[in-house]
Amino acid sequence: MTAALALLAAAAAAASAAWWTRLTRLLPAERALARERALAERRASFALELLRARRPPASPSLLDETVQSACDAFLERFGGLSLVVWTRRGAVGGQSASSGGPTLRTGVLASVGAESLAPAEAVWDEAFAASAAVGWAGAPAAAGRGVLRPWGARGQVWGLVGAVQPAGAEDLLALHAPALDELAAHLDGAAERAAQLWEAERSKAELEGGLDATMRRLDETNVQLIRRAREVRTLHEVTDAVSRNPAQTGVLEAIVSIVARSLEADLCAFLLLDEATGELVTQPGAFGLANDEGSLYRIALSNEQSSSVRVFKSGEPFLTADAQNDPKVISHYARLWRCHSVLVVPLSIEGRRIGVLRVGSFKKGFFSSDHVEFVSLIAEEAAVLVEGAVLSRRLADSNRRLAEMNRIKDDFVSTVSHEFKTPLTSILGFLSVIIDGDAGALNEEQRRFLGIVRGSAQRLSGLVSDILDISKLEGGLEMEAAPLDLAAVARRTAEECEFKASEKGVSIAVEASDQVPPVTGSERWLGQVVENLLTNAVKFSKPGGAVSVRLAHKGEGVQVTVTDSGIGIPAADQARIFEKFFRASNRDATGASGTGLGLAICRHIVNRHGGRIWFESVEGAGTSFHFVVPTAKAGDPAGRPAAATRQV
Repeated sequence: MTAALALLAAAAAAASAAWWTRLTRLLPAERALARERALAERRASFALELLRARRPPASPSLLDETVQSACDAFLERFGGLSLVVWTRRGAVGGQSASSGGPTLRTGVLASVGAESLAPAEAVWDEAFAASAAVGWAGAPAAAGRGVLRPWGARGQVWGLVGAVQPAGAEDLLALHAPALDELAAHLDGAAERAAQLWEAERSKAELEGGLDATMRRLDETNVQLIRRAREVRTLHEVTDAVSRNPAQTGVLEAIVSIVARSLEADLCAFLLLDEATGELVTQPGAFGLANDEGSLYRIALSNEQSSSVRVFKSGEPFLTADAQNDPKVISHYARLWRCHSVLVVPLSIEGRRIGVLRVGSFKKGFFSSDHVEFVSLIAEEAAVLVEGAVLSRRLADSNRRLAEMNRIKDDFVSTVSHEFKTPLTSILGFLSVIIDGDAGALNEEQRRFLGIVRGSAQRLSGLVSDILDISKLEGGLEMEAAPLDLAAVARRTAEECEFKASEKGVSIAVEASDQVPPVTGSERWLGQVVENLLTNAVKFSKPGGAVSVRLAHKGEGVQVTVTDSGIGIPAADQARIFEKFFRASNRDATGASGTGLGLAICRHIVNRHGGRIWFESVEGAGTSFHFVVPTAKAGDPAGRPAAATRQV
């Protein structure tokens, strides 16, 4: 028993000794190893993050961001230290030098003033000369001990990175010295990459600047050569145009521009005779006189002091080297034209003079006898063309006036139609109330008379609606378009028309295969096309007739065909069937009424959708109207404007 107890005591003592050894020797070693492992992992993570951030900074501000990002990554992993970074960089590439102030301060250094924090010049010199970190004896007293590490590129120091630890703390500077070296090396690399990029950008800018200057000079030379060649070619074209098309419009401006540029003149103008007033009048488009009082130059033929009048009457050219001081020239007009050199030649057609060509320069003595000969030749060739251009301009003015009158007429019709719309709606509403007996009993004759009135009002309302629609379409109405099922639109429209068709004993059938794709368009307006065509088909069909609506996929569009077995369209009327207010000559055969606007509206709507509408008809055998609109494309947005107008 005693031996057993002794054995147990010995075992307990051995175990106690083993645990004591572990606690006093092995456990601290394991803790130190774990700390070293964690520190190594943080260093590896830090190095990896810096490696991923090796993008070259394109500007000083981006370099500052790179410094900030690297310091943030350092402090995130190695706490307890405060950092400060100064930048004192000379000019690099196209970037100007930095001032040397702190670009970053953290921790206890954040509240220290920039001037108090700045190292002495001796410290800068010591750090610049060192290849590793140096002690920072001048660190603020509150911050404790610190070190400085230079960073830069191409053998030049761009700045310092400083780190300080709190007074009395463990030696964090020594512990994190490898990480500080890694941080400084990263800033070295960023500076080197920035220097390379900035130098490359400066070289590129210099090369591009030199190349641009060379290209500009080449372009200017080419432009001059091209302009000269174009002027010569245009002169020949004008000469040819005289014989080919003496009534060609828009040539007055072209001729004066050609003459002015060929002579390098400052002013050039045709002065043509206004027989109604007996004056020579400067024509619109005069070169160098736009928005100038000189463009209103008019001179009476009775004024013999005018060189233009003398040339017009005598047929002899006139040349002066200094018009503002020449007694043969009215100095007021010379000053008005700001001219010194003036050249005037006559314009004649078979001995009949129609005006003069006047050329001016702001320089004295600019023109010579060679110029007189050249301009006289141009005037001889251009005289017929000038007269034709004047006549063409008068015709164009007349056409513009007619177009304006037509626009005023359309505006008037549209306005009147709008004014009719509201009272007609009221009339139809009250007629319905009276006919339905809501305002008192009616006898049969009263009901018949009121029915006639309502029918007339409905026809007038339809006319007003059609006029308003055609006015909107011709005015460039913007249609909101979206993908839609045209077959469903056709079926719904057919159902709406069946009541009137049944009154006449006409049947309506809609045929559409499952393969008919959606189209892109306005449901309201495409529905009106189908309605107008169906209404016409029913109106012009005889009792017991049949109307069909067929839809088919045709290439990149959907074709709708409305066919009737009615009276057809006479061959003599077919060319005008889409004109506004046109009605076929055989319309009375079925007693059909209408405004003559329905088909014109259809054509406008289909054209606005980028489609096409046409028909086939044989008088007495029926008519088929067809229209095609594009299918919806993938990605067609809802609510976009319909396609631009295209002619039928």
